[in-house]
This record gives sequence, structure tokens and C-alpha cells, in this order.
Amino acid sequence: MNLKIEKHALGGYGLGWKDGKAIFVPYAHPGDEVEIRLERERKDVAFASVQSYLMRGEIPPQGLCDAFGPVEACGGCDWQDISYASQLRYKHELLSELFRNAGFEADIKAFVPSPHEFNYRNKAFMPVYESERGLSFGIYKRGSHLVVPHKSCRIHPPIFDTLALRTVQLCHQAGVQPYDENLHTGHLRHIGFRINREENLLLLILVTRTAKLPFWKLLVKKLQEEFPALTGVVQNINRQRGNVILGDEEKLLWGKGYLTDTLAGKQFRIQYNSFWQINTALMELIIEKLRKEMDAQCTLIDAFSGCGSIGISLADKTRQTICIESNPASVLDGEFNALQNGVANIGFVEAPCEDALPALMEDQSLNLKPLNIILDPPRSGLQQPVLDALIASQAEKIFYLSCSPITLVRDLKTLCLDGPYRLVKLQPFDMFPQTWHIECLARLERKA
Repeated sequence: MNLKIEKHALGGYGLGWKDGKAIFVPYAHPGDEVEIRLERERKDVAFASVQSYLMRGEIPPQGLCDAFGPVEACGGCDWQDISYASQLRYKHELLSELFRNAGFEADIKAFVPSPHEFNYRNKAFMPVYESERGLSFGIYKRGSHLVVPHKSCRIHPPIFDTLALRTVQLCHQAGVQPYDENLHTGHLRHIGFRINREENLLLLILVTRTAKLPFWKLLVKKLQEEFPALTGVVQNINRQRGNVILGDEEKLLWGKGYLTDTLAGKQFRIQYNSFWQINTALMELIIEKLRKEMDAQCTLIDAFSGCGSIGISLADKTRQTICIESNPASVLDGEFNALQNGVANIGFVEAPCEDALPALMEDQSLNLKPLNIILDPPRSGLQQPVLDALIASQAEKIFYLSCSPITLVRDLKTLCLDGPYRLVKLQPFDMFPQTWHIECLARLERKA
């Protein structure tokens, strides 16, 4: 059937209606008229795929990735076929509608654009599979585990693809077998990369099913000779079934298992498995905004702190800073980074936030006032013990940095509509150009 796309919906879908039924279509935008095929259908909604474009609401930019769109359907990008200005406008519309429908009268600022529209990702993991040419790599098709190959990805640095291609060539020559997730056999599961913002330090991570990796010494020697920026090769061992990329075991095959990057004028050591925002240049703009809006000489709790990027960058404005992080590797990085940058008024608590934050709020021996709290949780948002601790915290300001508008709205309902805080404003940042994903900083203040 043919369908006119009327608007966008969360998840990167275009949305149209046919006979009163909402139909969600990826790779379609307002103004598009598309021929579709229904893929899944329920009583009131359906999901469809584009078969052809009858009319485009906006002429796509030149130079689209070969692996983009409904035919190849690489899951890395959703909106590469509309202009960057349109991407920002549509994201603002999605955010405004979501908060309005949730009952908020929020002051939603204009999006802060990313300094780089392309090649902005400092980290990537790509699955390995068996093709007609032998070992190959790519990115999963949207909503599946079917690997779509590509020659060059436009949202991460070109060196990632060059190094990946050479790595699978050498592994194929060495007889390394790709992982088969159905049979749970083979060696190589994923190839991963991290790079610093100057792109002169590069990490390679080989995720394997077992500790066995044939001819790894020759592999490392060849890559070391051909890629001068390469500073370390790590083998991560994931023996489990499932879609979790990294396992709990690791072997440092050569060099260092970390790299050093700069943020807000400070140096940070980042282990290959530590959390670090994928768009470093945009993260600097977020830190600038936090610095302007947080209280001077406050106690700052940096929850879900990773390797201390936010807490260390802002510590010079605080009386004391307490970072909460559950990943041991990130805590080690954070403590090292604090020493390296001469930050003395900071401490790290290695524990899940749902355990550490309530304990801090209940500790009568601590002088936390005036208190500001920064939250940067995973996509799943805040657990109930964290929400309860925030409500009981007496914090003057809470800054909630979220990569999931849906869980952000859910948590803000508890803290604001039903709790003691009011939502002062929302500042969205475009952390993920060419995709529908939204990074948003919510500023909360305690009600009078």
C-alpha cells in the first residue's frame, strides 16, 4: 500500500495513518509518500518497511553511506537522508511532544548542535561474521542480529574501518574462525576501537569466545608496524551466550589497555572498558553548561561518574566532590585522573548508585550542604532507591543528563510531578548526529 508520512515518532520512525491505524515506518520522514510492506500488525498499530519512495518531503543530501537506508538497513544511522538542520528541528519536536503529553510545561531550549556532524564517535564495536570472502565485519541491521557489511562508516573515524579490514584479513590468514551465535562456536566475536580526540592514540579490542586466538603474536606485530597510532591491543574473552559484547576476562596482548584523552582542559586515562561519552567535543559543551548553572562552593555528588570526567572537570568550583561509580576499572581511572590533574577535593565511592546514594543521604556525619547532584545514568534510567534518596536529599539543584527521553520523563514524573522538585528547564544536546537519539540535560530545583 501507499502511505503519506505525517510526523516522526520516537525510535526513529516516520508515522502515517491508514484506515485509522497508526503505521510506523523507519527511514521515512514527514512529507514522504512511500510504498510500504506491512511487517507486523496489531489491532491499532502496524510496523512497515519502505519498498520505494513515491515522493520525498525533503531531497536527501549528497553522499549517503552505501549501507544506509531501507534496502541495506544498517542500524548505525536513522536520519542521514535529511539535512542536519532538519534533524535538530525534528528532535526538538519529538522532545516537546513527549514532555507536553506527560503533563510538563517545560522550558525546552533549542538544541545545542554537535561540533561535528560526521566521524564524531570515539568508540565502536563491530560484529564479525563469515562471508563469501571469508572473515568480514559490519554493523547489525536495525532490530536484528543480521550483520550489514560496509566499506566506511560516516559516524566514526575512517581509521576504524581501515584497521578493521586489515585485522580481519590477518585473522583470516591465521585461520581464525568467526563466532556463530547460534551454535556458540568459533573464535572472534567483535572488533572494538577507541580513539582520542587528536586521533593519534588508538586502541584495538578483540572480543573472543575463548582464550584461544591463533597466531596472535604475528597479528599484533603486523598491526603494530602498519598503524603507528596503535598504542595497545586487548583481547577480551566473553564465554557467554547472548548479546552482551564484553566479557569479564581480558588479556593485554601488546602495549597499553588504555588511552589518554583531553576534556575541558584536563587529561584523562580511559581503560578500554571504562565509560566515556562517545562525542568528546559535544561533551565539553555540556560541561560548560553545568559549570555555569551549578552552585559555587557546593558539595557536588557526581552519580554514575565513569572515570570522573564530569566531577573532575567541575571540582575547582566545588567545596567537595563525591563520585559514585560501580565499575572498578572506571573507579581506578577516576582516582588516577584526579591525582594526575591535581584535584584534591574529590573522592570516589565504588558501589552501585542505588546503594551508595541512600547511604550518603543517611550519613549524619557528612556535611553536604549546599548540595548539588549530577546524574548521568545508563539508558534504563534511575532505580527506585535512587529516586527515593533524591527526594530525601534536600539537594538545592539536580542536573539529570539522559540519553533516553522516555526514561527521563518517567523519572521526572516521580521527582517533579509527584515529588518535591520542579523542572526549571531542559537543554537538549545533539550527542548523536545522523540518528534520532537525544541527549538532554534537565535542571531541577527544590520547590519553595
